[in-house]
Amino acid sequence: MFSSELPKPILFHPLKHHLGYIIQYIRRNTKSTASEIRKDLLTLGTSQLDLYCGALSPQQVAQEVSTHLKEQELLQPEIFRDYLKEAEKDYRCITLSDTTDWVLRWGVIEGRYVHLHPARYAVYTIRVKAAALKTAIAVVIATQRYMASETDLSLINKVRKEWLDLAPVKSFRSTEGAGKMLELLLKHN
Repeated sequence: MFSSELPKPILFHPLKHHLGYIIQYIRRNTKSTASEIRKDLLTLGTSQLDLYCGALSPQQVAQEVSTHLKEQELLQPEIFRDYLKEAEKDYRCITLSDTTDWVLRWGVIEGRYVHLHPARYAVYTIRVKAAALKTAIAVVIATQRYMASETDLSLINKVRKEWLDLAPVKSFRSTEGAGKMLELLLKHN
């Protein structure tokens, strides 16, 4: 599911911003090729991102945002664009039912003009580097595929090099970066 499975006008990238979706992605892709996984994970980009770890599904998030826009009479593209411009920063934040803050921006895909992502440092949200998230997702898939009993540095570097075209790492700690993400994802798989 990318935005195409969510109601219009929402543009949302759950593989980049939604822990529950990532967990489902891992379960669905244990038999996918390294090339297919790399293609998906390249969409995460190369910078930092905010990852929602709360209980709302991507569909619930999209529905709550759509309801908010409808109640505020912002469901027309021109009206929504003006609403953003009025903020003098080209985005607006709203709070959903679980108290998380979400950022609304202008979407660049036709028919999906409400670009949505979790707010930086919001409740139920963690900030993570894209390479750390890519590594963690790919390593969890590789661990299941190879039936590895543990995730050691050699497996991590094999995945980084062969699956993701990333440089190997000299160390890997469960308390930071990709190690912290890996621990989080392994807890759910």
